[in-house]
Amino acid sequence: MAHAKTQDWRDTELYLSAQGLRSRHVNSVQISIAGARTNNTPPNRIMADVIQNETEVFPIFTAPCAARVLRIYANGTPFADMAAGGTIVATTSKAVIGAGNTALGAGITIGSATVPSADTAIDDVLTGGTTSDLLEGQHVYTTVVVSNHAVDTAVAYVTINVEWTPVEQ
Repeated sequence: MAHAKTQDWRDTELYLSAQGLRSRHVNSVQISIAGARTNNTPPNRIMADVIQNETEVFPIFTAPCAARVLRIYANGTPFADMAAGGTIVATTSKAVIGAGNTALGAGITIGSATVPSADTAIDDVLTGGTTSDLLEGQHVYTTVVVSNHAVDTAVAYVTINVEWTPVEQ
């Protein structure tokens, strides 16, 4: 019986660092948005993750090691079309034990009356500094807030992506 080669991820990270490279990881969560969960007639969707006038929290990942967040961005097919004055904002945060959770960025508007072009990624503005640092085991999640305005178009999904790299402690 053949034995598969095992390799410690730290060895890979050290090797890449010695070559002047850095390993980048991307974790994502897909979210569907609709006006209501009453039926499947657009803009409604029975299995929508979040609907009008709701706030939902979606886990993205738990840091497997000390890490630094490099980028947070969203992509949609399409982003949500909202009635005048309506917004949908996704804010990505890290859980802090014994303190208030910390937003990693300013938040991304993934729905408004003026919809961004389909399949155009939107970058978050990172808070930066030590705020972008994660401890091993720290939880990263996104909070999606849909205002109390009509969602004019059911959205197949919006993907929130967090790009990060391991760092030495």
